[in-house]
Amino acid sequence: MQKQRLEEVCQLGERADELLIRGQARDALKKFQEIVTTLEKTGDLDSYVAARVTLSVLRCHLKLGDFKGAFGVWNASLEDSLYGVGIYALESAQTTVKDMIAYDMICAFLHTLADHEKNEAAAAVNQYLSRVCEYAVEAGDRTTMRLALNNWKQHLREVFGGTIPLEFAKTLIAFEKDFAEPVKPQPIEFPLPTSWEKPNDFREMSRVAEMRDREALKKTNGKNKKSKAS
Repeated sequence: MQKQRLEEVCQLGERADELLIRGQARDALKKFQEIVTTLEKTGDLDSYVAARVTLSVLRCHLKLGDFKGAFGVWNASLEDSLYGVGIYALESAQTTVKDMIAYDMICAFLHTLADHEKNEAAAAVNQYLSRVCEYAVEAGDRTTMRLALNNWKQHLREVFGGTIPLEFAKTLIAFEKDFAEPVKPQPIEFPLPTSWEKPNDFREMSRVAEMRDREALKKTNGKNKKSKAS
């Protein structure tokens, strides 16, 4: 993506995120969907932009309580839509650290709603939020730490329907002890969106466009083989 076009898209993303921060999640979602439609039509792919817009669309769906929509984005594959590219980019660290922290927190939440066995869901929650808390400790980011600990407690209570088995609470207890500050129950929240400006030292290593083309080709070849066999 050319620099001028990248800056234009980032400005549109910033304005849509402002709507989301002001509580206008439905209006924000519409703006993000317009960005996605335009990018898909032009085929102008950029892993950073794909990660950012996908993360913001996830935020919008969660804010609206549209969990089905959030799962649709989260489970998108590379050949399905730009969201599949965005998920691949998020999981390949093709964005900022703060975006990855927000994504980990969203993943932890979605695992509490997914059709998982309790222990499996709890293990996923612990994995994601341990990573978030490790970052918060290293960065001295007490705001993120407080958010993560609050969400973590509520997620595990949701998974187990009340009392959390000690084996699944140990890591949470250790982080909360180190935090040395009471974390009172609050509504589940995620870190606020950050600036869309692409870091100067960013290196696009995921080759999302090539990956998407490769997956689409595999899918097409698979269909051709089936038609020939029939």
